Amino acid sequence: RVRVDPRYVDALGNQRPIVEYSIPEYTMAGIAYARELSQQIFQRLGVEDHTRYEPGDYGYRSFQGKGYVIRGGNHLAGTHIMGSDPASSVVNEWQQSWDHQNLYLVGGGSMPTIGTANITPTIAALCFRSAEHMLKQLV
Repeated sequence: RVRVDPRYVDALGNQRPIVEYSIPEYTMAGIAYARELSQQIFQRLGVEDHTRYEPGDYGYRSFQGKGYVIRGGNHLAGTHIMGSDPASSVVNEWQQSWDHQNLYLVGGGSMPTIGTANITPTIAALCFRSAEHMLKQLV
């Protein structure tokens, strides 16, 4: 989640973004399940598992007494909402700002959540869609 707070401003007086991040229990349960399944597959294949998670590792999290390293896929997404109502969203279906008609916020920012797969094709599709809309505005 990204938000602003008037108590935090930069040297020019602009509000600075406050980034809040947590991993929900539901997600951690999915990670734990995937790890257990991997261990079962390794065991059935006769493969030695050399995976080790240490508390000093970057991204280390503990869940139900076991350690995991969560680094994510570095698929940046979110920070503004795409929708059909200016009162509850930042951009319309073309990723065009409700507040500034000549401002398009293209990319992964309109995606409220993502799965574990790479989002590059979706971002590209959204950008092409927005570009087509921009071109129509020029005609």
